[in-house]
Amino acid sequence: MIVGIGGVGKTSLATHWAHQVRDSFPDGDLYLDLRGYHADDAVPAEDALEQILRSLDIPGERIPVGTEPRAALYRSLVYGKRILIVLDNAATPQQVRPLLPGSPTCRVLITSRSRLTGLATREGAQRMALDVLPPQRAVEVLARIAGSDRVAAEPDAAAELARSCGYLPLALRIVGGRLAANESLSLSDFAEELRQERLDALTDDEDPTAAVRVVFSLSYRTLQPEAARLFRLLGVAPGPDISVGAVAALVDLPVATTRRLLDALVNAHLVREDSPKRYRFHDLLRVYAAERAAEDPEHAQALRRLLTWYAQVADAAARVFAPNFTRIDIGLPDPTAELPTFADRAEALHWCDQERANLVDSVAQAERAGELTLAWQLPVTMFGEFLVRRPLNDWVDTHLVALRAARATGNQSALAWLHTSIALAYRGLRDYATALEHFDLARAGWQGLGERWAQAWALRDIGDVQHLLGDVASAVTTLTEALDLHIAEGDSFGEATALRLLGAAQHSLGEYDAAIASLLRSLEIRKEHGDQRNVAMVYAALSGVHNSMDDPTKAFDYATQALPLAQSLDDWHTEARTHDALGAALAGLGRPAEAREHWEAALVLLEKLADPDTDTIQRKLA
Repeated sequence: MIVGIGGVGKTSLATHWAHQVRDSFPDGDLYLDLRGYHADDAVPAEDALEQILRSLDIPGERIPVGTEPRAALYRSLVYGKRILIVLDNAATPQQVRPLLPGSPTCRVLITSRSRLTGLATREGAQRMALDVLPPQRAVEVLARIAGSDRVAAEPDAAAELARSCGYLPLALRIVGGRLAANESLSLSDFAEELRQERLDALTDDEDPTAAVRVVFSLSYRTLQPEAARLFRLLGVAPGPDISVGAVAALVDLPVATTRRLLDALVNAHLVREDSPKRYRFHDLLRVYAAERAAEDPEHAQALRRLLTWYAQVADAAARVFAPNFTRIDIGLPDPTAELPTFADRAEALHWCDQERANLVDSVAQAERAGELTLAWQLPVTMFGEFLVRRPLNDWVDTHLVALRAARATGNQSALAWLHTSIALAYRGLRDYATALEHFDLARAGWQGLGERWAQAWALRDIGDVQHLLGDVASAVTTLTEALDLHIAEGDSFGEATALRLLGAAQHSLGEYDAAIASLLRSLEIRKEHGDQRNVAMVYAALSGVHNSMDDPTKAFDYATQALPLAQSLDDWHTEARTHDALGAALAGLGRPAEAREHWEAALVLLEKLADPDTDTIQRKLA
């Protein structure tokens, strides 16, 4: 069995191979198009057997009535003979079984858009799944049809055309044919047309039935109503793939029922299960599903269910790996769909890592759909993951959308939060001027709301940016003010953060004793909270102070305590900082080879995060 998505070239491959091996079947070959995906024109097994018997020279009056009698006659005629039988476009095992010859000397080759699992389990059929072409091969197909000189003259446009075709052979043939028929059409112009029209452009005017949309519709129309609904609604889902739990929220069904329906789509090659319980569309099928979704009156409600689910799970995950973060009430509704549970920090972070692309796309999708409340709620729930993993560009992009949405909805609390959060991202990108602008807006917003704990948060981070800009004296003043405000509010988590930042500024001023006192108090609070991530960060800071005091032994001791904590948390940025501290301590101890190992480890982690601090480590290695 050759199985795969419509338009992937199953029939072409089958007939190409059949022609090559005809000489191995001296008693003949049979070809039958079962038209299994033409709902009104599919060939039932009884009619298919009549065609086969006539091709085997059985007169019409000798052909019995009924599927079983015809199948028996067919099997007796071909038994012991070497015949190749090609059954094209089969839809179900039931359509195929009566056509199997039952003779070991015959070879049957079946093509189908379905996996035909029943034939594999009961009849022992061997299945070969046919995938789209590799990118280079796809370009070669265009070159063969449209002309190698044209493709060579516009290689980037040719690559884009192949990519826009999803590397699907049928789409490539249509594009190549249109280019061949119109030599004045440049590949760049056609690439722009594909960007604008996609499926409309993938149409053969001389053979409308070969259009990509028509080919997909044949598969779609064979689905049972529940599976067809799921396929349509998947067309609204953002991101490159989707989990079974998210699909269940999208379609408002139990997970077990959803999994069964997804299996039906996988069997029909309308979605792929590339990893356990995660599904994705072929690019062009995603476009087709989106078209079907737009026709479904439920699509807006389904999108709202999915985006709400993403926000709820992101919030639940953050509460596991960042339980001490101060939060605002964002007004998420109670869950109506099953949410995943997380046994520990690692599981919660893994979910966020796995879903980040979907979460980021969800924010833009929410804005496009007019779901403005969700467009700012989602980034707020993602704050913990952004702070730990530091995907700085995603952080900024999502928050710019969220700020527009919060302004449009008039939510002042969300605006103040988002200004604070995006400022942290700009600080990480070393755009300190923009960071300060947002911190100032955040501070003013929190003042207007009377939220003193949040004013302290913004003030504290303003002091940190002043330190980074080299205005260390102002930083100490600002951080001291923030510290006093945190203490007055009884916010021990904020107090510990302010103390760590104050200790860093005091370190820069050469006030080592004051720095150590601030950091030790911060460490005490972090240990009381059981906040291992921040314990590791304070240990690294203490290591740096002792290194500046020409006490590399003490610096090494603190850094050695920090590293295993950071590693156990799977916190790449904190781990990089502890490797950096260990490298500095080892250099001070006269052990440059070991120092290099830790700086190289820090560099790998920071490069993984695309963190601008990579240049600092590179200078140390140089």
